[in-house]
Amino acid sequence: MARKDTILKSFLTHDLLESKYEFDKADLPSTVREALSSDKPIIKAIALIVDGLDGTSPVTDSVLRNQVTQFLNEAL
Repeated sequence: MARKDTILKSFLTHDLLESKYEFDKADLPSTVREALSSDKPIIKAIALIVDGLDGTSPVTDSVLRNQVTQFLNEAL
């Protein structure tokens, strides 16, 4: 599994996200590519953020986690 897919999965399986949007974990996309095609806006938004990692600027996992967590806190 690619690094971006692993990061995406960690966000999509967050308890807050699951309870707010009542997602069934079995139905969640397993790759960024699948998530970008999602009809659920929050899944697509997270996928866009994760996919935006271009690899040229150093982004640590903790920095990315903070960015997505902030996005989720504002969106929810």
